[in-house]
Amino acid sequence: MMPYTTDRVELKLRAKDAMKKAAPNIFLVAFVCLLLTNAPTFVTEGPTLRLMLKADSLEEMMYIYENGGVSGGFLLSLATLAMSIFLNLVTCGWQLYALRASREEETGSLETLFACFQQFWRFFSAILLMGLFTALWTMLFIIPGIVAIYAYSQTIYIMLDHPELSAMEAIAASKQMMRGHKAELLVLELSFIGWAIVAGFTFGILLIWLEPYMQVSKANFYNAVSGWQPYVAPEPDVTAEPEEWWKQ
Repeated sequence: MMPYTTDRVELKLRAKDAMKKAAPNIFLVAFVCLLLTNAPTFVTEGPTLRLMLKADSLEEMMYIYENGGVSGGFLLSLATLAMSIFLNLVTCGWQLYALRASREEETGSLETLFACFQQFWRFFSAILLMGLFTALWTMLFIIPGIVAIYAYSQTIYIMLDHPELSAMEAIAASKQMMRGHKAELLVLELSFIGWAIVAGFTFGILLIWLEPYMQVSKANFYNAVSGWQPYVAPEPDVTAEPEEWWKQ
């Protein structure tokens, strides 16, 4: 396998090749992940959408949109928080699946989406700290907040590769790893905007293909900036005793 580089075109070509080898399971896992991550929106916004469809005018539709949200007080807020934590850990599991697919390793199946729950507090603390630090930087100005997002972007991958590292250690490692590479990741993500627009016209169906494409490409980016290379078994030494090499 050729060494990884941060070249956007190469990262995406590698992703397409890895997707072919991981198909069809990778698309099934992506579909389930999309269902899970969008289910809360369907539940909370469903009643409002139904009212909007029954509206007699655009003005009435806009009024319903602005004032027809579901409200349930403290219990709904608590349920929303719990669901957010759950979905963030599912997203970590999806990153693990994509990372394994990018390396042509055994990906597992749907259970991989829930693999990070085995280290719940470790991943939860990382998500919490990244959110807190990003919010603090954003309070200074929007640009530092965006920079922070990309500085911390490799944290989960690092934690997946190095289970011995704490959340803070992984965040620090991500900041170090992303020095000089933030713009490259930004450009990579922006290159999917066209596909995202097209996916909107397919009512989200194209996302079943687009989501793995994006995630495996970003996993390839991590492979490049982390210097990951597949293990290659050393060849037997045939120089010391030429007449005995065949016995090794």
